[in-house]
Amino acid sequence: MANGFQITKEQAGEMLTAKINGDLNVKTSPQLEEELTKSLGGVKELVLDFAGVEYISSAGLRVLLGLEKAMRRQQGSMTLRHVNPAVREIIRLAGFLQVMHIED
Repeated sequence: MANGFQITKEQAGEMLTAKINGDLNVKTSPQLEEELTKSLGGVKELVLDFAGVEYISSAGLRVLLGLEKAMRRQQGSMTLRHVNPAVREIIRLAGFLQVMHIED
C-alpha cells in the first residue's frame, strides 16, 4: 500500500467493483493497473468507485483509458462512480468524458 493507497475489490457474477482510496498518480497507478488487469477475466461490468479519490494525474488517466479499452475488447463496460468535481474536471479536460461513463 503506497502512501495510504488502497484498492478493495468485490466481485458478483460478471460485475467487478473496485473501491479506490487515495490519489491516482505516477506512484499508485501501476498498482491499480496490475490489480485490476489480473482480475478482468470473465468480467463484463467494471465499476470503479472514486469516492476516496481526491486527485488523478496523467498516469492515472492512462490506466483508466487502458482499462476502458480492455473492457471494450471483452465486450464489457466500465463505469466511474462517486467522482468528485475536481477529478471530473481533470477527466473532462483530458477529453475522456466522451469515452468514459461517469455516474454520481
